[in-house]
Amino acid sequence: MKKIVIIGGGIGGLSTAYYLRSLKNKSKENIKITVVSKRRNFEFTPAFPHLAIGWRKLYQISVDLESTLKKFDINYIPQDATIIIPEKNKIILEDGKEEEYDYLVIATGPRLMMEVEGQKEYANSICTSSHALKTFQNFQSFLENPGPVVVGAIPGTSCFGPAYEFILMLSRELKKRKINIPLYFITPEPFIGHFGLGGVAESNKILSQELEENNIKYFTNKKITKVEANKVIFEDLEGSKEEIESKFVMLMPRFNGPEVVETAGDKVANPVNKMVMVNKAFQNEEYKNIYAVGVVVSIPPIEKTPIPTGVPKTGMMIEHMALAVANNIINDINNDPTRYTPELSAICVADIGDTGIGFFLSSIQKPRKTELYMKNYFLHHFKTVFEKYFLWKIKTGKITPLFEEKTINLLFKAHPIYKIEK
Repeated sequence: MKKIVIIGGGIGGLSTAYYLRSLKNKSKENIKITVVSKRRNFEFTPAFPHLAIGWRKLYQISVDLESTLKKFDINYIPQDATIIIPEKNKIILEDGKEEEYDYLVIATGPRLMMEVEGQKEYANSICTSSHALKTFQNFQSFLENPGPVVVGAIPGTSCFGPAYEFILMLSRELKKRKINIPLYFITPEPFIGHFGLGGVAESNKILSQELEENNIKYFTNKKITKVEANKVIFEDLEGSKEEIESKFVMLMPRFNGPEVVETAGDKVANPVNKMVMVNKAFQNEEYKNIYAVGVVVSIPPIEKTPIPTGVPKTGMMIEHMALAVANNIINDINNDPTRYTPELSAICVADIGDTGIGFFLSSIQKPRKTELYMKNYFLHHFKTVFEKYFLWKIKTGKITPLFEEKTINLLFKAHPIYKIEK
């Protein structure tokens, strides 16, 4: 019996568990899959901006983990892992108990680094469901006495999409309420629509136009340095400071690896960002039975920017990481040297109220075979439908049905994983 322990109950952790389950029959040995996560529910992260505006309720985007995993004979431990001891092939749970493994998959998600002075005290966040719900409460209070709004990202941010989506959704909501106030967007990106990806097709043109049509004044190549109760202070590349009055602020933080990754030591945790260091097979080089999936994977920037930006990890990318890792673990159990790497294709769709914006990349790395960016009314509805579809996948354990894989390949010529050539 091979014990495979997965730390994390989000998209990365569940995708890996489901793929491993689907490959069980190919394994020459029996496998036991265990998901370790204190979170009791799977939550559809892309809907957190909707939660913060009040366009969704938490129950609409949640699936109970324990009952769902039980249906698929996947063991579930509702605790956090606090320590990883790679030399002894075990983790320590928060109650002090040990859990041994033959293979470990780290899919924890990130630690949120709210490093700007005053960010924790005066800025809102939409990175977790609890943050989004608190932001919704603050938004309701704000509506009683509205004023200037600042949305943006701090230096080192890798997840820019939700910030764009949030300010455009907020703009639509304020228009519905006939509230006319100044809206500002501040980003470290060198240009609008950079996304930490060097841009995507016409993302700069389309997204800049969308911000302008919504009377949102934007600032690029800017470093937010301080948030106060009634203003946001930022500086340009020369260090010249500027400040904007604010009554409501939402900022995307920088992501680091969580503390549990640090406990595994500097051969697992990247010294710079504490994320998991992996090779092309998403396997740690030092400890070959440790893999990583999702936002916690250390991926270097696509390109150097004047103010640091990171690489986003979208849902499709994470699913493909999980597929590669599941295949690589089963092959290792079978003493098969074949290893796979994900293509790292990315689809991202933003619902902005009465229309939608989306992009597709055949790979985040350049050069790219396919690169699309579009604005379309259909995408507004697509995101709602996809949300329900993805929750169905989690409930049924069918993380990538064959028709989905074939459709993506037909439309975008995308392939989830490739064999690594020796």
